[in-house]
Amino acid sequence: MQDSTTQNRIEEFNRFVWNHSEDEFQGKFDDCAFLDDQETSKLVKLLSESNLDSTEQLSATLDDILSEEPEFILLLLQIVGLTRNKILSDIKGKCGTENRPRGLSKATSLVRNELGRKYACEYLVAHLQRVFRPESRPVSIETLQALRQATWPGYVRQERAKRMGHEAERRLGVLFKECGLPFEPIELAENPLCQDIDIDGQSYDLVSPNSKRAFLRVLSTVHTSNIGQYGESKDALEMKQANETMINAGVRNQVTLLALVDGVGFESNRKGLAGVLASSDEFCQFATIWKAAVIGAFVNKKSCSVFLPENQRIHFHSFCKKYGANIESSKNPNLKWVEAGESYISVIN
Repeated sequence: MQDSTTQNRIEEFNRFVWNHSEDEFQGKFDDCAFLDDQETSKLVKLLSESNLDSTEQLSATLDDILSEEPEFILLLLQIVGLTRNKILSDIKGKCGTENRPRGLSKATSLVRNELGRKYACEYLVAHLQRVFRPESRPVSIETLQALRQATWPGYVRQERAKRMGHEAERRLGVLFKECGLPFEPIELAENPLCQDIDIDGQSYDLVSPNSKRAFLRVLSTVHTSNIGQYGESKDALEMKQANETMINAGVRNQVTLLALVDGVGFESNRKGLAGVLASSDEFCQFATIWKAAVIGAFVNKKSCSVFLPENQRIHFHSFCKKYGANIESSKNPNLKWVEAGESYISVIN
């Protein structure tokens, strides 16, 4: 049974859960460019009737194209409904550990050597012939354009999930930078793929003021689709491990552990969400990311003010009082205001 604090946090989470479908960042992945003339020309040549009817001829043509343009493999993988990682795992399984070709870290690296290209061509030829069966020929430009759009969401899903997590970290970095709050890693705002901060063997996405005096430590987790039991448990486990690490280091009472947690993916299994919320000192979401800056100001002994929507002021009154933030009913023109989620914050440096 959940305690009242965790239940209240779940209710707040539900109230402010991120609508990723309308987010500008999400839109970058949802929009797929149509094939250009050069791409369609190569595809039509590759997928000619004579090539598709002959495994040997299709493989030879494909080898010529990939030897000249390794990046073309990414488009082919998408067109046949695969991801850039699927081919790598399948070839690893086929070759075992002793006969693997070089370049199995990336699809484009795989086809830069003769043996890797041989395996890739065998793999792709089978998929191309399965997709472009006799009843779908001759392969038209209209068919290729339709496949390009239809297969894009599945193809980009892995990359989107990876970038989504780092986008949460980037927004934290940008917020702290614009508020003039010290934080590490210092390059986070410009390079969200930078290395995390490691303290006593535990990684954190952001700490403040620095790794030596990390009074605020942040872990972020964002899920926009069903992540299953493993993902849920992993998120909660990471929070618990952070707690244990700080306890063992004798600093637990000196640190505020903040979770940036968001996304409709948590609806698939609420236990993980409850675990994250119960194991953190505080949490925020994209809509309430200003809470991170309020705590950042508090641990750095800076005063701050927040301008909240009127219907949120009562709900966040206790939080703001706890961390010494003033709730303003209007934006004082003498202060520098930074947009933070659905609100604004001003930190006096």
